[in-house]
Amino acid sequence: MGLSACQSPSPRPSASPAAVSSASTASGTTSGAVYVTGAKAGDDPCARVVSAIGYLGLSLLPAGQEEAQHWDGDVRGRFGYLRGALAMYGPHLPASAPVATVDGLAETLSRADTAGSRRTDLLRRYRKASAAVLGACGRS
Repeated sequence: MGLSACQSPSPRPSASPAAVSSASTASGTTSGAVYVTGAKAGDDPCARVVSAIGYLGLSLLPAGQEEAQHWDGDVRGRFGYLRGALAMYGPHLPASAPVATVDGLAETLSRADTAGSRRTDLLRRYRKASAAVLGACGRS
């Protein structure tokens, strides 16, 4: 059983496709897809995205140690999880939040085929952009 940020107990063990579709519509996504475990219509977009940034941060080495960062499936998967949170909640964040920048960096860093020589700079850029999202959401 895996762990997931912001995961709350599901009211039922499995949901039908109709339930998933209606839940995602209620949560504000335009595509009808649910990308975040436990997403609900009343969720605060900033709280969800800040949580996903924090969840990813648990797998990252501290700032200044980007060159030593390991890029295993855990780290790449958490960048993918952040992308899901941004897909669902990014459109509802304050306009000053650089959602597209964070999403683009997370997309590249989540891929196994991204060259290691690029990752250090991309991670540093991600840190700056995600800090701007935190600031836009009133958290730093």
